[in-house]
Amino acid sequence: MAVRPSSVVREGAPQPSEATDVPRSFAEVVAAKQVLGFQSKSFVSVLSSAAGGPKVQAVTSTHRGEPAMLFSIEDIEWVTVPFQFALVGKFSRGRPMMEDLRRFFRTLDLKDDFSLGLLDRRHILIRLTNEANYHHLWSRSIWYIQDVPMRIFKWSTEFHVDRESSFVPVWFTLPKLPIHMFHKECLFSIVACLGRSLCVDNATAVGSRPSVARVCVEVDLQRELPGWVWISVRDRMAFWQSLVPENLPKYCNFCLHQGHSEEECRIKHPGPRSNRLGRRQEEKGRPL
Repeated sequence: MAVRPSSVVREGAPQPSEATDVPRSFAEVVAAKQVLGFQSKSFVSVLSSAAGGPKVQAVTSTHRGEPAMLFSIEDIEWVTVPFQFALVGKFSRGRPMMEDLRRFFRTLDLKDDFSLGLLDRRHILIRLTNEANYHHLWSRSIWYIQDVPMRIFKWSTEFHVDRESSFVPVWFTLPKLPIHMFHKECLFSIVACLGRSLCVDNATAVGSRPSVARVCVEVDLQRELPGWVWISVRDRMAFWQSLVPENLPKYCNFCLHQGHSEEECRIKHPGPRSNRLGRRQEEKGRPL
């Protein structure tokens, strides 16, 4: 990254000596969310914050001869707080009117407020205010609105409408797991090798299906996922536990879209699909 020149301070921003009590870490920023009153304030008021809150101080520079503005990670983490429960809905086969979408979301009986905004003709931004609603919408990857499929993606600071995220919620089954390990904290520890645990299904939570546990995990489709994990309880017991994914999507590292592999990518391998796959299989069968 280029060396930062002197920073440009916005009009009305506090001087450095006045900002010594400003939360610096992301954890502190999240903890301060109640002070910001996100659920009861407008979008603009959340970003502007109360008096004495952190201020974004971008740094001027140049990049390849053009003007550039450099932001710190702390600044971006702060302005991202209102979007921690944001999702993106994608329509590949037409999109209902925005009012019809809002009417549909009101039928979902969400616990708190939500807002919808148009990103482009195919994408909408879904802003939620609590984790339960976030998991409820995201764990079901496709919703149908007026018979039109809407695919759900995780929003992040790296999101772009021309790319699909490689992070997806996937349900994993843990067959024949000892029933006393159906405790949520045990399950989250067991599947930590897969990614970030999101939730367990109701049958697992209440123990009504002791033959198998189910856990929803946020996984990265760009990394290889283990199929087994070794579980040991000191000298008492030890065993291999299988981790079985349900409907694990494919991901193309070439066009950065879900639903197909790089070998099946029509952009990387143009032409009729049958010929393209035939060439791939023929190449695999050739001797070295």
